[in-house]
Amino acid sequence: MLFQKILLLILTLLSAETENSNGGISLVLSGGGARGFAHVGVLLALEEENVCIRSVTGASMGSLIGGLYSCGYSPSYIDSLVSNTDWGLLFSSKPDSRLTMLPLRLSNSHDILRLQVKGFSPLLPRSAVSTQRVASLLSSLTCPVQVERGLQFDSLPVPLRLVAFDLVNHERIVHSSGNLSRSQLSSMAVPAIFPAVRMGNMLLVDGGVGDNIPVDVARQTWDYPVLAVDISSGTPEIPENPTLIQVGNLTYSALSERVNKLYSEQPDFYFRPDLHGARSYNFTSEAADSLIEYGYIQMLEYLREHPEIPRLAEVNTDSAETVYIAEPVNEVKLEGLIEVSEDAVYDWLILSRGDMADPENLRNAAEKLYASGLFDRVEYYLEPSTDSGYVNVVYSFTEREPSSIGIGMTYNNQFGLDGRITYRHLNFLNDGDHLILNTGGGNNYIYTELRLLDLSSGRRKWFADYSISVYQMQVMAFERDGSSSYKVETEGCGSLARGFAAGWAGLNEIGISGTAHRYGSDEYQGFSSIFISHLTETMDNPVHPKSGMRFEAIASWAPLMTHKHLSVVCDFEGAVPFLRKGTFVLNVWGQLLAGTTWDWQESRLSASRPIPGMPYNSLPSRQRIAGLATFQRKLNGPFFLSMEAGAVCDWESPLEIKDNEWTYGAGLSAGLDTPMGLASVSWGWSSEFHNRWIVSVGSSSTYGPGR
Repeated sequence: MLFQKILLLILTLLSAETENSNGGISLVLSGGGARGFAHVGVLLALEEENVCIRSVTGASMGSLIGGLYSCGYSPSYIDSLVSNTDWGLLFSSKPDSRLTMLPLRLSNSHDILRLQVKGFSPLLPRSAVSTQRVASLLSSLTCPVQVERGLQFDSLPVPLRLVAFDLVNHERIVHSSGNLSRSQLSSMAVPAIFPAVRMGNMLLVDGGVGDNIPVDVARQTWDYPVLAVDISSGTPEIPENPTLIQVGNLTYSALSERVNKLYSEQPDFYFRPDLHGARSYNFTSEAADSLIEYGYIQMLEYLREHPEIPRLAEVNTDSAETVYIAEPVNEVKLEGLIEVSEDAVYDWLILSRGDMADPENLRNAAEKLYASGLFDRVEYYLEPSTDSGYVNVVYSFTEREPSSIGIGMTYNNQFGLDGRITYRHLNFLNDGDHLILNTGGGNNYIYTELRLLDLSSGRRKWFADYSISVYQMQVMAFERDGSSSYKVETEGCGSLARGFAAGWAGLNEIGISGTAHRYGSDEYQGFSSIFISHLTETMDNPVHPKSGMRFEAIASWAPLMTHKHLSVVCDFEGAVPFLRKGTFVLNVWGQLLAGTTWDWQESRLSASRPIPGMPYNSLPSRQRIAGLATFQRKLNGPFFLSMEAGAVCDWESPLEIKDNEWTYGAGLSAGLDTPMGLASVSWGWSSEFHNRWIVSVGSSSTYGPGR
């Protein structure tokens, strides 16, 4: 028995010696935010020099890069992934408009401030930056590997360890198994910047808090020489007049440095590249390319200065990219639902049995669910199915608090200050329907709108839209002779519509509506009508477009009232990039009325669509066509300059003017983008009203009905 133990010990030692004789290193990748892109260049250089990486240990950004490498993705693949990723979008919490139903996207108001509320108490955000898309990207790349290889990190093509820090037990955590993408997220969760990750009784944050260069983990786990790559920012500079944020950053750095010393251990080889002052929060593609280049060139130099670092005699095929063949989906499972019904989730689910669980399909399906607005987080993982050759997709949801309150504001020197408060409930009756209440007003103007979007048939693109709006406004009507008078206008409108959303960019509706109206103390006048409408909306930014198109056409027929009439309204807006940093926008809109109508049904210029030099809410006319061309050029920073030229043609006007008379206008505008929307100063001239100055701040969407 003793002889057998001795023999087994000798064989083990010989095996370890043989393994070590094959060469190779344990690679430790530190954290450092965006500076971690340099790790990709390091991997490229190590591969070129045939340095065999036998294991990887990562912290923070090192866990992202190191985790992908451990899954078998080659350095060149990771390089391409990093360089071609829109990191701004990746860290954005705004849903992808191409996956959002158009009725829902158009109902989104442009708030200066929006807070989720529970009851009557506001809820603070979980973090400054969302990791929804980062989590989806990592899951789509790592889950197929773990389905094939298992949950143990030692079973990956390159064994892996990741470190995080537990805020509950105040200790470093070393991940060696489990869901790899969640482990990566926990290791990257910079406190207050990214959301902390809950695992059982632990609340995990960035591994750099406890051990940013976990050399001891690599040395204790594997018997290879350790090469540590340190891309941390180093000792921060002390500002002369530190701000609150700077003091917070310095405090974080000081505390984490003291904790790091508890685990500090010297590696066999230490490499710290000169990253030329790169910022840890600069995730632009230009910065990524530069950092990859820095890491690559300097690591090649380091390797040539250290020939003792073990190399392989032949090309390092172990690091070649592993290709994982996507398998079809057998079953979709849902976890974490509390208030949201499963039926509401299935309305937004685009993965079903037989679909391929490849990375792109997995990311698109998660993005579609996130675009519903029902969830703060949509996570997923794959598990082997009982049916051979299939996998199950398991979604885990963190529900969003359905209620929110938004505040909007805009100022115009002709109207004064307009304000708006919007209450939203995103899960009305637990069916995923959206209830929206807008109320607001300004100088001599108030309004209220109530809208219910029934999206319960979202998977089939059908929706229902129920709305009621009421406004009262004192209108200044301008005459051609220069005189003017005020009228108090009150109007209410309700509609019931059924629509079909033709993809993300268009919709068609048919419905019935009723309108009641009066001036001052006059009796109410009104009518009911049947309407059909079409809308195409591909604007990249509805407030300040740089590209895209918007076309709306509404036909309304009132056959039952004494005032029988047909109304047709068209509105077109197209934006295209023009010259360097410029945008050309063309607007054409108009209204045609046929039959017997009241004067108040006649068209007026809109507050959000004026002709330069002409007053708002003026010039009533049964028939109108108008156009406006705008050239806008972006200047340095948020500033812009624009030139406008437009014209209006009216006929069948109640005013004693010549039919088919044209009014022209032109103007200049300068301004900047602000958190409140566009702020601008405009001067306009028209052939009838001459000069007009306009000062405005805020989003045009703040204006309610009638404006």
